[in-house]
Amino acid sequence: MSLAQKAAAGFLWTTGANVGSRILTIISTFILTRFLPPEAQGEVYAALVFVQTFAVATSLGVGQYIAANPSEGRETAFHGTVLLLGAGALACAILFFGRFAAADILAAPSVVVYAPALALSHFLDRLGWLPRYILVREMRFRMVGLRLALGELTYAVTTVLFAYWGYGGWAIVVGNLARALVALVFLFFVTSWRDYLQPCKLAWSTMSKILSYGVPVSVANTFHMAAQQWDNGFMVRRFGEETLGLYNQAYRLADLPATNVGEQINDVLVPTFARLTDVEARRRGLLRAASLMALVVFPMATGIGAVAKTLVEACYAPSYAGVAPFLTAISALSMSRSIGILAGGYLQVTGRTRIFALLDFLLVVSVLAFMWLFAPWGPIASAIGVGVAFTLNVLFIVMSLRSEGISVSSVLLALVRPFLACAPMVASVYGIRATMGDTGWHAGIRVGIEVLVGAVVYAGAALLIARKISRDFIDLGLSMVRRKRGAAKPAE
Repeated sequence: MSLAQKAAAGFLWTTGANVGSRILTIISTFILTRFLPPEAQGEVYAALVFVQTFAVATSLGVGQYIAANPSEGRETAFHGTVLLLGAGALACAILFFGRFAAADILAAPSVVVYAPALALSHFLDRLGWLPRYILVREMRFRMVGLRLALGELTYAVTTVLFAYWGYGGWAIVVGNLARALVALVFLFFVTSWRDYLQPCKLAWSTMSKILSYGVPVSVANTFHMAAQQWDNGFMVRRFGEETLGLYNQAYRLADLPATNVGEQINDVLVPTFARLTDVEARRRGLLRAASLMALVVFPMATGIGAVAKTLVEACYAPSYAGVAPFLTAISALSMSRSIGILAGGYLQVTGRTRIFALLDFLLVVSVLAFMWLFAPWGPIASAIGVGVAFTLNVLFIVMSLRSEGISVSSVLLALVRPFLACAPMVASVYGIRATMGDTGWHAGIRVGIEVLVGAVVYAGAALLIARKISRDFIDLGLSMVRRKRGAAKPAE
């Protein structure tokens, strides 16, 4: 199998597992709203802001180094394990003793209650970082996808059960613990412990090599995480825990396309680009990936915003009706996020991690600045500031790729046709909603019709407006099917 086919297969496996597992998680979230009011979920999310900040800040970029350097052996992996676990122990200590100060900063007393258990959940998850990145390095994407699906299934079932039993916000905490533990056990079974735990003599030269590459990545990841999590901190401090509960629900839905597609592309393309020595081949690969990604992500992002009102009416408890305006306001977030993830992964492979860190620093500053600037007009306007900040950040990232032979215009040309194909889809959704307005049909039926009409219209528009990209996408899928059939015949 060629490297391109391996990358495509990896993308299909990881994306398929991610989409399936996240759909399950979203369904469980809809069920949770029947048992947990918005303020209960907001209390846990406020604590998660604190925990995830120090979890990412102490990651040291070890996993990314392992994935981007496929020729490194077990000794390097063991050095990475020592760094990860040592930094993780320090993070847990900070989380435990610093939770009182964090509660004061966020104006959320719940941080004191939930932070210790969430810190334990993080450490369990951290134990699985190295084996997961080793699977990525070896391009064993099927196992990566299965691990994700199993963990999300565990989280969905656990949270719903404990919420039904009346544990309140603790249902989410227990779900995080269960997910981390099950995923860790799975990774231990599908990897060899010797690949990352076999002891060897520690050498500072190896440590420094990992840290010189990984620390800038870790700093950048911290800023990037802050851009996605510190908005929660702003919301809870400025507008309260109930508003945070509504906003976070909308953000999770709006971010689904970037999470399910954009991040999976990054996982696949980092080891793929690392194996390409031809700069021109990398450039072509990035532009091709951008156009194919846009063909999938853009309609998902704009479509979620278009059906937001009916979707929330159909799936959420009445107390969560406020999710709809938030979702419409930030629905385009995934378009910017996914492009930024793709371009950031390219910077990571080329070793330009310091500029990556600077760009993400500017991102978190701009997110908080635009939220603060728009806050006098209310929480919805403040949420729009998040989308504005991410759009500007993508422009800066693409501009930083100029030295790699990638121009802003070339990226825009790769994206413009899939974007234009979304316009007829959005218009058709609003049109069919207006037509069904007086039918009295259940919201679940109406949202299903809106999605179906939008999908059909987009498929036709994409084949008409983005014909070349659509054909490339179809041909890539057919080549994967033919390859599988060809492999099955000799087995028979």
